Order: sequence, then structure tokens, then C-alpha cells
Amino acid sequence: MNKKMKFVATVATLLIAAAGVITFEACNKKNEVVNNIPELNVAELSDMDKEMILFGEKMKSATKGGETMQLDEAVRNLSNYENFKMCDASRYSADMERLTIESEIPVIDGNVYLSDINAIYESNRKQIKDKLASLEGDDKTVYCVYSRIDGNSKDGEDVRVVTDAFMNRNDKIEPNPYHFDDNLCWPYNVYDCPECTGGKAVDVLNERIVTIMTEHVQCLPGYRVVLYEADGELLSASEVPDPNSPNGHYALIHFSYESPCLDADDMRYYLNSMINIATGWNVSQHNRGRILSYIQYIDFGDTALWGIYSEVECSYVGLDW
Repeated sequence: MNKKMKFVATVATLLIAAAGVITFEACNKKNEVVNNIPELNVAELSDMDKEMILFGEKMKSATKGGETMQLDEAVRNLSNYENFKMCDASRYSADMERLTIESEIPVIDGNVYLSDINAIYESNRKQIKDKLASLEGDDKTVYCVYSRIDGNSKDGEDVRVVTDAFMNRNDKIEPNPYHFDDNLCWPYNVYDCPECTGGKAVDVLNERIVTIMTEHVQCLPGYRVVLYEADGELLSASEVPDPNSPNGHYALIHFSYESPCLDADDMRYYLNSMINIATGWNVSQHNRGRILSYIQYIDFGDTALWGIYSEVECSYVGLDW
């Protein structure tokens, strides 16, 4: 583990001591370029810092119709660079503002122009900066950015790149996220069950799973926590069969089978089910050097649990604002 980094998990029993941080290897020409970029001549820089500075220089200097990069590699580097330049993942909040940006980019034989990747970066940066400025309060920052290729893109067409930026709003945390008052009930849909005053079930469960499962990293003073190499996990209710669940069909809430009002036992069952799912993800992802950096319980009819896992680095480089 990086000496500049301290790992803190919300649930201590979920820690895996062997989880490490995987770093990029430098490109073959790094030594030739280092002397020409003053930013790289700083002893405190990590290998990842250097790789991102090099990628940024290459991207910014790319001419239209010039240098290309393989699509997956380009979008992966774009996501990493956005986190490197704009984010501080030590500033985690239980309540995040999420901004989603969609862009399209032409693909030629599986490759994209670096100038087009740079255009996406500059556009995303402006929109993220504007959104952050619109949030209330002075003590706010961007937690992480996750850019990825839309899986619905078809061969022969421009590829859609989806970017999610997560920003801090406040630190409202349930004092005991495992407790559900037996005198309350929670509606799946507030309009179907107005007598339930516990709050919308999916929203309440989302707050609890975020508080319980999200893992945190701290760096020494002068360094900034940056998330890299993001990887997503997603499971919808219909993908998790469980005949013993409150709805008798699935381990997560499913709109086709759910009662209008959920009681405390129902809520405890679904929370424990989500913890079990996320714990399984954690084991697999920790073995690959990633921690759970963001989790959300989503309601789109057939509810789903969504997690983002990332490698972690302590960066000495300041934010690009």
C-alpha cells in the first residue's frame, strides 16, 4: 500500500488487508519526454501522476485528424485524466449531486482521434465546473468522474461516451443505518401508500447502503486522493432470484410483486440482501486492487444496485480549476 495513503472502510469486517493499488507502467518514450515537461521533474510525483501528465500533454497537442488511440484505451485514459485533473476523493459525502453528460465521437477501425478525446475533456470540464459552481455552499468539490462507452452503440456508428460526475452536497448520515422503526412503514410508491411516513423505500435503502458500504481512503497532508481505472457492477432485481424474500421472487424490490407498503422486517431484509451483494463484489474487486468508491440503489421500475470500483492513488498535483 502506498505510504502516503491510509485506507478506511465503513464496515471494518469487510476490509481485505492484501488489497493493493495497481499503477500504470510508463510508456516506452517516457524518458525521452520527461526532460521537456517541467511538471514531471518533481520528486513527490507518483508513476500515475507522471502517466497522466504525459497523456494530458499528448492529448492537448493532438491535431485534428492526427494521432489516434484505440477506443477503449482512449476512454479509459480520459476517465482517469478527468479524475486526475478535477477530483478529490477524500471529500466523500453520503449525499452526492450527480451530473450526466453524453458525447459522441467518430470511430475509425476501432480507433479515435486524440483531438476528439481532448474536445470531450474540455466540454466535460466546463460543464462539471459550471455545475459545481451552481451548488449551494462554499465547501464543495468533485468527488469522482466516470466516463465510459455506452454499450448500446452500434457498429459503424459514432460511439456515445457517457460521463457521470459526482459532487459533494452535504454529510447527512443516518445515526444507525441498520435500524428501522417497527412503528413505521415505507412505500414503494409514495402515491400508493400515503399513510407510510418512513420515506420512500428505495430512497431510504439507498441512504443506508451508501453509509454502510462505501470505502474511503485518506492521504497525508499535501496529497490528494484520486480514483483511477473505474469498473462498474450492476444487478437488477430480476437478476437476483430469491423465493425467500418478502416479495417471494427476488432479493431486491421488484415493482411487479411488491406490496404498496413495506414494514421494518421487509426493509431489514432488503438492506441485508444489498450488503451481501456488495460484499461479494468487494471480494472480487479487492483482489483486482479496487475499492468500492460509489454505490447507489436505483429505482427505475425494476430496482437495481449499482457500484463503481476504482484503484486509488495519492496525487501531489493540484486541481485544474
